[in-house]
Amino acid sequence: MAKSKHNLYGQEMGAKGVQTRTKILKATNGLIEKRPIRELKVSEICALAGVSSSTFYLYFQTVSEAALAVAQEANQSSPEIMEIFESQWTRDNAYDQSREFVKAYFAYWAENSAILRIRNFAADEGDRRFFEVRRRAIEPIHFAIQKKITEFQALDRSAPRLHAPSAASVLIALMERTAVVVLLPSAHKATRPRQVEVVAFLIASTLLGYGPPPN
Repeated sequence: MAKSKHNLYGQEMGAKGVQTRTKILKATNGLIEKRPIRELKVSEICALAGVSSSTFYLYFQTVSEAALAVAQEANQSSPEIMEIFESQWTRDNAYDQSREFVKAYFAYWAENSAILRIRNFAADEGDRRFFEVRRRAIEPIHFAIQKKITEFQALDRSAPRLHAPSAASVLIALMERTAVVVLLPSAHKATRPRQVEVVAFLIASTLLGYGPPPN
């Protein structure tokens, strides 16, 4: 999504305005990483950003709107992730490529976990603004997975005919939840490297068509 070029009053932002808005977003993101968004106050964001409350309201009406703007700037389909999909995938390297994708995906989540959790939680609660931000952020990855599934199915006509969009949706849902879990202490001796291996195996298995055909 293109960054906003105007404040809430429709005035075009110059270099100073862009810099001020960026400071507000940086402060919002910094506080979000420390505690729940529902506990944050505009005055706290302004104190950290070094601006007045009246300046904050030039750009955002609420803390939620500032958080939404932070989420909009989170490039989940990062160049590093998309580069993996642009490289060659074969039956021989499908697992290795899947593992590299999972590692890059989890690394991005670890770096941006606070705002991504807030985005997904708000989207799951029915906030259409955050839902659209999440959809746009993940869509390039979704399409890339669909394309890989279709390509591998074309290589092996005997493999199960999984519905590519549905399979991609399931894999992304699996990864989004696992990306959160791998950051938490495990009560069952699970380790992050092993969890990466399992998710990579499931992705590669989907691509290669392992398992019984769907009914």
